[in-house]
Amino acid sequence: MSLESSQGSDEKKAPGLLTRWFRYLRFLLAIRGGTDVNGTIEEICENVKLRGANTWLLICSALLASIGLDVNSTAVIIGAMLISPLMSPILGVGLGVAILDRQLLKRSVGSLGIATLVSLLTSFIYFLISPFAEMTSELSARTTPTILDIGVAFFGGMAGVVAGSRMRKTNAIPGVAIATALMPPVCTAGFGLATGDWTTFLGSFYLFFINAFFISLATYLIAVWLKFPKKARLNEEQGVRVRQSVIAFAVIVTIPSGLIMWGVLDRLKTERGIRNLINAEFRKDDRQAFRWTLSKEDGRTLLKIYTFGAPITPEEEQRLRLVKNEFGLSSLDMKIYKMNVSPSEFKNITGEFEASLVDGLRALSEVDQNRSKELEELRKALADLTKKTDPLEAYAMEVTDRFASVEAAEWQPPTTFDAVEASTEKTVLTVRFRPEADEAERVRDLRAIGRTLAERWPKRRLTAVEEKQENAVTEPAQ
Repeated sequence: MSLESSQGSDEKKAPGLLTRWFRYLRFLLAIRGGTDVNGTIEEICENVKLRGANTWLLICSALLASIGLDVNSTAVIIGAMLISPLMSPILGVGLGVAILDRQLLKRSVGSLGIATLVSLLTSFIYFLISPFAEMTSELSARTTPTILDIGVAFFGGMAGVVAGSRMRKTNAIPGVAIATALMPPVCTAGFGLATGDWTTFLGSFYLFFINAFFISLATYLIAVWLKFPKKARLNEEQGVRVRQSVIAFAVIVTIPSGLIMWGVLDRLKTERGIRNLINAEFRKDDRQAFRWTLSKEDGRTLLKIYTFGAPITPEEEQRLRLVKNEFGLSSLDMKIYKMNVSPSEFKNITGEFEASLVDGLRALSEVDQNRSKELEELRKALADLTKKTDPLEAYAMEVTDRFASVEAAEWQPPTTFDAVEASTEKTVLTVRFRPEADEAERVRDLRAIGRTLAERWPKRRLTAVEEKQENAVTEPAQ
């Protein structure tokens, strides 16, 4: 009897434990709380417009990205990503479909089309007159989009929409701009047009297209999940048709990237097999392979290996043709070319190669150090730009100019001894007054600052306090 009762109690505990786990997961993954629905819709609708400052930012971003791609500078390319306004109309497309707002959808598609043409034209003109205009590693990296790029676009767009829909804004937006990389593919397409390289143009423009589409798709899904209010109503049949159209288009867009990724993986597998073959059979004390190439001849892929050092006999060459099959290269024909180099010349060449390799590694180290310095300078510039563009930081600078008694003002997180309620959001404006300012002037100015905070940001709990240890004056924005 006791055994049956214990089994019954275990069965009752199990569902209770699972229920608690599910509740915890729902709490952990909940994103509806803290959502500023109306503010998010207003912000996206406002930023969709391409005019004035946005147009200038777009042109400057395209020029910066083109220069960075042309000189192979990662830091410059990152800077172009951060100032590019291409993200806003893409978010507008996804939001317009989600809330059934035809006007927003039309404006977003129009702005995105114009922005794409302007960026493409700007990069085309740049690469047309550039004295360099050669394929670099940064350009080449944006010509073969794969399914992994779709993942970057989708999850980057999802992170951007979730971060942008919060009442308390986060610092995720710059990271999303860098991860999704909308401007560099467009400028790479401009390079392809300027040089007549249609393979580069199509590959890079396809990368931009899948980035834009899957960011819009992420926006659509998040807006539906957060239950943004719709401008129109669809019956059940129309809703099913819309969802089916979105899914079908997503599948069609994904297919080319899957085929490209299959080709990339096959190429990497072949190159890995060639390197393993050369390291195992050609890297010897008396013989070295210094180059290999792949070419198409009579419908077959021919692997050409160039060696110098000890000669290869016909028997050994026949053995190598059989051995290559063990490295997954059975589909390749192989031909070995022997360079006429004596043993003494071979030693001299090897020594010179080692010396040049050391010089190359030293040069790479110097380039890496310079790139690290560029990235550090870019981080500092980004921090300065954030201070100038953030409304709260701009007001902190305004306080020091507006009030003669104020020496400095800085935003800080609230001070609390409760670890649960501790927040990293900077909602307290700490004001440091000049030593010569009297108590009445400090109280008056601090109250004026508090009133301004309440008028400009009525929904946020912002507070102004005086920076001093004792008898500090506090003026909450109420």
